[in-house]
Amino acid sequence: MLICPIQCRTSCNSCLHCICVVHKTMRSKNATILTLLLLSLLYLFTQLPQSSEPALTSTSITNSDVFRKRQFIKQMTRHAWTSYMKHAAGFDDLKPIAKEGHNWYPPSTMLNTPVDALDTLFIMGLDAEFRQAKKLVQSLDLNSVTGRVSVFETTIRVLGGLLAAFELDGDDCFLKKAVELGDKLLPVFEQTENGLPLNYLDLRSGIAYDKQGHFETVTLAAVGTLQLEFQYLSDVTGNATYAEKALFVYDQLQAMHALIPGLFPESLSTKTLAAPGATFHIGARADSYYEYLLKLWVSTNSPKYESMYQTASQSIQRHLIKMSADKSHIYIPVVNISKTANGEYASSYGDDFEHLACFSGGMFALGAMTAKSNNKPWKIDFEVAKNLTETCWQMYAHSPTGIGPDVVYAETFVPKHSVYKLRPELIESLFYMWRFTHDQKYRDRGWAIAQALEQHCKSDSGYHGLLNASNPTNPGTWDHQESFFLAETLKYLFLLFSEDDVIPLTQNVFNTEAHALSIRGFGKRKDSSLWVDLPDVSMYSRTVGGLKDISQDLKALRHGGLANKAD
Repeated sequence: MLICPIQCRTSCNSCLHCICVVHKTMRSKNATILTLLLLSLLYLFTQLPQSSEPALTSTSITNSDVFRKRQFIKQMTRHAWTSYMKHAAGFDDLKPIAKEGHNWYPPSTMLNTPVDALDTLFIMGLDAEFRQAKKLVQSLDLNSVTGRVSVFETTIRVLGGLLAAFELDGDDCFLKKAVELGDKLLPVFEQTENGLPLNYLDLRSGIAYDKQGHFETVTLAAVGTLQLEFQYLSDVTGNATYAEKALFVYDQLQAMHALIPGLFPESLSTKTLAAPGATFHIGARADSYYEYLLKLWVSTNSPKYESMYQTASQSIQRHLIKMSADKSHIYIPVVNISKTANGEYASSYGDDFEHLACFSGGMFALGAMTAKSNNKPWKIDFEVAKNLTETCWQMYAHSPTGIGPDVVYAETFVPKHSVYKLRPELIESLFYMWRFTHDQKYRDRGWAIAQALEQHCKSDSGYHGLLNASNPTNPGTWDHQESFFLAETLKYLFLLFSEDDVIPLTQNVFNTEAHALSIRGFGKRKDSSLWVDLPDVSMYSRTVGGLKDISQDLKALRHGGLANKAD
């Protein structure tokens, strides 16, 4: 138990509960108090054990060694791609053990792997493979897609992949396909009372559903991880509709009655402006909402999204981050929070930590450096980033295969769910930490992961996951080469061993699928005269903070109005 250094409560379970007060104090004129606050918090961070590894500079590893490792990762990518082309060309994904293709919405395909791989192949200079992927993507017929597609997955993988290919390659065929897809996705924003989009959409009829086939429940990540792509699409087309529809969702969330400022439960209703429940985390079904608040700030430099992100960031640090009982590491579990009669918060922490939450090291690092570039406080956030990345590395270091499982018991790193699905989150954070520090340990750790992948996940027909990442002799095979393995895992590994001017972070932002999009002022968004205005409450066609009676519109739609138009 740590004593709170600034008396925001009697005591606190985490060394980070006082962060938000520090940020408020940054605006205080009392420099003495500010200094004491910062010293108190930095002292708490020093109680975490320091790495025994020397802090080496980038010059301690030869250029030839870096080149060799980069080429190795290119060969990994080539093997993953050629295996897909040999056994699954035209399908969404490859099943490398069965040596066959897999579609998410059979018999239709969204060509997830070719679209997801486009910018990775381009960045790596795999020109022949890029041309193969481009030819497949040009054949994508969105009008033939049957079934209900995931709006979230389609946006981050397919829309994001098309936009990144347009950004890097410049061929308008990618933008035209992105516009076609964006137009087909737009109906989801008009089919609920509060404007939060349902996540499953029939692309032909335009009718949206929730996961159960009804019209009510959505997840935080699903509604909050569309905005980066739609806002970029508005900027490069001049059509403000995409940004208006997607960004309205953020303003509606801000209008909700939330227990904790900036935080939302993973499950939300489309019928109210309440944020029900008191369970918070940044793992599955919540994670990328917080990431996109930051990346909208980065990509637009808007104070509005800066404020949204900073509010959420401070609340995560104050309420969700926990220090282990032995004070060796910090982590972010599931937290149940209630408010007591005297207005204080009472928290009950879960005992697990998800691999998916390991993106947070990179998020806090990017947030810190963005704040620094704007002459805002950043050092505490960067300490959070370093310590969370260290925690995630320990998930791998404690694993006999050298590969981190899906979920661990947070205090001990003992696996809770041992499956590994070729996930990228730790590598993503290692990449950001390398870019911002050039500390050699981050490259060393990335290389160790690459070697573990090669040893345990490679087959003669691609890469598979593991059913038990804790069993080095018989880990079992999870027979799926996810498209994000090419889009994220291999791309972040390659960039980890690339120069900083390969997709520079001062000019680009990655969507949650690691698709590179320029920020305003660079690339396809260099010309400011083409930017669309970021919408405010006066520009929306719906009222922020209100509900809309759409019963008649939905009745017509669900009885074939839009379906007839689509036919």
